[in-house]
Amino acid sequence: MTDQRLRELFQDLAETLPEGSSHAGELWRRRTDGRGRRRWTVIAVLAVAALVAVGVTAFPQRVERGTTETPAVTATPSASSSVPMDRAPAVREQAGLPAAAAGLPERWAGIPVVDAAPGPVLALAEFGDGRIYLMKAGGRIALSGSGATRLNPNALAPEGTRAAFPLKDAVVVVDLVIGRAHRYPVPGFNEVVLWRGEQLLVEQEKANYLLDPTTGEVRRQPYKGFTGVAGYRDLRIVSPEEGGWTVLQERGSGEVRLDVRNLTNEGSMPVGVLGSHGWQRDDLVARSAPARPGLAQGADVVVVADIASGRVVRTLLLPSCGKDGCPVRGWIGHETVIVESGDRLLGWNISTGALSRVAELPEAVTAYSLRPG
Repeated sequence: MTDQRLRELFQDLAETLPEGSSHAGELWRRRTDGRGRRRWTVIAVLAVAALVAVGVTAFPQRVERGTTETPAVTATPSASSSVPMDRAPAVREQAGLPAAAAGLPERWAGIPVVDAAPGPVLALAEFGDGRIYLMKAGGRIALSGSGATRLNPNALAPEGTRAAFPLKDAVVVVDLVIGRAHRYPVPGFNEVVLWRGEQLLVEQEKANYLLDPTTGEVRRQPYKGFTGVAGYRDLRIVSPEEGGWTVLQERGSGEVRLDVRNLTNEGSMPVGVLGSHGWQRDDLVARSAPARPGLAQGADVVVVADIASGRVVRTLLLPSCGKDGCPVRGWIGHETVIVESGDRLLGWNISTGALSRVAELPEAVTAYSLRPG
């Protein structure tokens, strides 16, 4: 299939996606108004959580040979226990962190527009020209000229060959290889899609559904709202009412306590915030939340916990996150969490505490989605 034909198919898709069909577009617009063209409250759409792929992750490569990772201002015991808490440098100092090796250029502003490029799709990105681009190692390929297709952080499937877009009463899945778009009926005001391997968890305020694009089967789930975790497991992070425990819930495995009482603001994880969800990798899950005032003002804390026990493995304190936060955007391989810090993506090694720069996102990027890890 030619790139021209692929563009035409995406143009057709764009016409099926009505403006304002989801809060996701509005959230992006609010983010754009608040922090240049690319800042919003937390659906920072489509977690270009990595720009680093891994057969299942965006970029599997380690830090480039010859560069050294910088410890996150050293690991100190967290407020709640002996769990290490790493501290990232101030935003103005993060430019001095070493660059991580990645399949895409570190600076997205320098990625050329091309008609075709070999290799896998590593990310999707919407630029200020209103177009959505396939991001590859050799350049970015325009897919849409209308801007009607709104990205969210989880649009791109783990294998990088499909993308999903939630609509009212439907979910559109696009095969990026053959250029085919298929619309699946899913009742309700669908807001978020989370790839669960070959399936999609579709979230809305009043109901959640599991969609199998292979068969078209749609099954309503026994929960609702925006508490899902991106990854392969049926995992949720739920914060009960005031005084209750934050828990990790997994189908078939019950629930375990996640003690963040002395780490996060109000001692829980925020709920109902689109795009600020957890990211699962193997037996771990990473999630960010506003830090409790005693740790730092206007900061976020990233918590990595063991899924089976709820034990907090390591934490990272990021300064100057403000109201837009520093959301987790995925993983690089098995040890590095991707975190959005302003207009930059950072890699945080949970074994060493070291930080590196994954990518610099220009103001022109209004939305993005990375291949999840």
